[in-house]
Amino acid sequence: MPKGNNIPNSTKMNICEEIFTLDGSIRFVGLVNKEGEVIEGGFRKGIEPLLNQNEEQDMYLQSLSNITFFQSFSEKFGPVDYLIIRQERITMMTFPFQEKILCISTSSKSDIDMIRNETVDRLKSSKNYQ
Repeated sequence: MPKGNNIPNSTKMNICEEIFTLDGSIRFVGLVNKEGEVIEGGFRKGIEPLLNQNEEQDMYLQSLSNITFFQSFSEKFGPVDYLIIRQERITMMTFPFQEKILCISTSSKSDIDMIRNETVDRLKSSKNYQ
């Protein structure tokens, strides 16, 4: 486990596992650190990644950069709750979680609003949410 990681292992797994139970079209749930590394979670069993490992890490780093960029406006706009990118094949949702991000990848045919709302509720009810 990386240094400085103060989220208890059971809490991280519970969040990832809980989110997977929301909808069968969720492909990926993971906590990503500042280096773009998935430190908990992963792909749903039986799901093949659409990107290679380097492309995935680049995508997570960009997601982290996007969150950080918009957080720089928090004083004027309020805190960032989430970012959503919808493409033809997938929808990527990114949520700030302490100094990390929670990434969720779903089929674009998913009920994005439900997954987003339920994820925000779970993160806010977590004692580790910021």
